[in-house]
Amino acid sequence: MTVPEAIESALEGGDEARLQQLCASLHPADAAAAFTALDEDQQLRFAKFLDNDALSLIASFLPAPESADLIAGLPEGDQGEVLENLPDDVVTDLIQEADEEVRQGYVELLSDEKKDAAEQLLGFPEESAGGRMTTAFATLRQDMTIRQAIESLDAIKEDTEILARIYVLDDGGRIIGKVRLRDLTFNRRSLAVRDVMDGERIAINALADQEEAVQMMRKYDLLALPVVSDDDQLLGIITHDDALEIQEEESTEDLERAAAIGGERDEEGYLKSPVLAHFKRRALWVSFLAVVAITSGLVIFSYEELLSSVSLLAVYMPMIVAAGGNTGSQSATMVIRAMSLGEFTPDAVLRVAWKELRIGLALGLTLGLLIAVGSLLLLSLVLIPTGAISLSGDLSLTKVVITVGVALTVQVASSTLLGATLPMLARACKLDPAVVASPAITTIVDFLGLLIYFGFANAMLGIGS
Repeated sequence: MTVPEAIESALEGGDEARLQQLCASLHPADAAAAFTALDEDQQLRFAKFLDNDALSLIASFLPAPESADLIAGLPEGDQGEVLENLPDDVVTDLIQEADEEVRQGYVELLSDEKKDAAEQLLGFPEESAGGRMTTAFATLRQDMTIRQAIESLDAIKEDTEILARIYVLDDGGRIIGKVRLRDLTFNRRSLAVRDVMDGERIAINALADQEEAVQMMRKYDLLALPVVSDDDQLLGIITHDDALEIQEEESTEDLERAAAIGGERDEEGYLKSPVLAHFKRRALWVSFLAVVAITSGLVIFSYEELLSSVSLLAVYMPMIVAAGGNTGSQSATMVIRAMSLGEFTPDAVLRVAWKELRIGLALGLTLGLLIAVGSLLLLSLVLIPTGAISLSGDLSLTKVVITVGVALTVQVASSTLLGATLPMLARACKLDPAVVASPAITTIVDFLGLLIYFGFANAMLGIGS
């Protein structure tokens, strides 16, 4: 029997002791995953059977909406105890997810210290560094001895989220360095903190975007990143587990926007999100792209005479369109990834565009030559002799395949350039670069590809449109 099944069985049988035993034997993250798999009625009974300490551990690993639902089902006295045991940043997320009418009630249940921390975090934008930090960090003064420092840390050890990095502050609350716990443990107790600290002052402004915080932690290989105010006072830290969560959120957001899924992502997950929520997030973009795609049909309609005269051109139309969409999406993906990793700054736009143009030309020439030569051999040796395809009048087969090859080369090169520049233009306009990725960019490239294809065919084959 799997863990979720065992928990479900204990709930159905009303076996409180068995449920408590199961949850005590599990990591809180595994217990939270099992809780998420239960239906609403089972979740209420789950919460009823467990003590508040266990619920606090489990709630800290739940998505914020489910954590809010869990606490909403508890008596008011238990709500306060569970909230008080949660980390500051988790409490803040939970309050943000709670219904408007109960938010203030949750704040009032907190102790003065916890309330001040929550209100401080709630004062920052949800996706800023300040909105994601925790205020449960440890600090020291540089004039302390190591003995005094250890005694100071011992008094706050239960209230501190991480002790592996301890920040040394001046009288104004600004970072002047940091020490590791091992620096304190393996040095003489009579030494001063200033003698064992390093001078690292890497920090991020509280109003900076959370994605920038993750980039800094990755760049400097940080276990925790200090978050400071405009006057450099230490406000909190972003820990490595918060960074992983942010990275997952940002990656999911980019993936969804690249697939033309808009709106706010529901943290409850795919299966628990209502159908209507999924519909709302997809319908607008899909409808917009469908309308834009009509323009491709209008291009085809405007070249009806050309297609009637050279029906062979219709054979290559899907390939021309698909090649442009594929290479454009590849280029956009590479550029968006490079931007998200901070590999180049906005002033590198021309360098990136020039590089992608050369890549596009190389790809286009390769594909154009391959299709032209392959088509010439296939048509002249197989399809035309068997009557499967015929050319009207004195139209030259060589001229047709050269036209297709040239159009394909230009289409691939222009699509690659477009795929690279659109995300950078979006960033310059303060938009999310992922918004212009596939299928949005594919729709634009399809339209331009047909214009390029029929434009070259009209010019090179000398047939009026």
